[in-house]
Amino acid sequence: MIKNCFDRPIFILSAPRSGSTLLYEVLSKNSHLLSIGGESHAIIESTPGLNIAARNFESNALGAKDATPKVADTLYKKFRQNLKSSKGNLIDVNISDRIRFLEKTPKNSLRIEFLNHIFPDALFIYLVRDPKDNISSIMQAWRSNRFITYPRLPGWNGDWSLLLPNNWNRLIGEPLQNIAAFQWCEANDSIIKSLSQLPNERWSIVKYEDLISHTSTTLKAICQFCQIPFDEQLEFACSKPLPHSQYTLSVPKKDKWLSNYTEIESIWKNIQPSLKNINTQLKSANKKLLSDEWQEQPVLSTHSENKKASVSYNNISRNMSCPCGSNKRFKHCHGQLN
Repeated sequence: MIKNCFDRPIFILSAPRSGSTLLYEVLSKNSHLLSIGGESHAIIESTPGLNIAARNFESNALGAKDATPKVADTLYKKFRQNLKSSKGNLIDVNISDRIRFLEKTPKNSLRIEFLNHIFPDALFIYLVRDPKDNISSIMQAWRSNRFITYPRLPGWNGDWSLLLPNNWNRLIGEPLQNIAAFQWCEANDSIIKSLSQLPNERWSIVKYEDLISHTSTTLKAICQFCQIPFDEQLEFACSKPLPHSQYTLSVPKKDKWLSNYTEIESIWKNIQPSLKNINTQLKSANKKLLSDEWQEQPVLSTHSENKKASVSYNNISRNMSCPCGSNKRFKHCHGQLN
């Protein structure tokens, strides 16, 4: 059996498009942490017994029964062989070393029991984001075709993007906002259900909005939870505005979700049970709750209306971004009106 050299590995958990890549990229600058430099899709899904095709594309979920000794040995070895320093250099780690390891992928939201059996001393950082912003970002990711995880998914009418929860085939024919809401709810519900089975000292909840607005304070709290120093490299990273993550699709801005206002309004009541569960966890952690009130759509000023009216929609390719600024493709926005 290959010795487990990982000491209290740290796993970031979240729904897709919650900002986990940004948190991962910033936290991995800590010199006391090693990572594989990215997400572990290939490492996990190339492991015999864990490949989703061999599991009939049921979902990304993995449980305790999947955490066999052979699988554990394989993952220990694969992770150890791909470890990188905070500078991005490959690190040769001896099996007798004890290293602090950072990992993230939204698929892990469905794999907590599996990870807990592979790494019984693991720590979990649960990142949450305002559902309006989060679900809107999931929709944007689907439209971009940059996050296709399963091309021509068997049983689905085309490609599938991002997380694949159980019962995904019930969404066949549903509008995009229903698919995005389904992914958001399934990820958060699974995380909360699994973490509730663990001791409180093994997980911590963090708000994306706090990471953006109070970066240094938030990362210091995370380091304290993980029992690692808030070192000079991380302090330097916090001394300037956070860069966009490598998966950012468009420049973040306040109320960007309003471009999907009608669609998100249609699923707002359906996501309330999941939102309530998140707020229960935030309340227990003495953190500000996510708003569960629906926001009325702001009335455009005359200036804004005139500006939109002056936009030309001539000679626009169907697959280009709509010039109105909605972040949708032209064929899904004003192209439909034409």
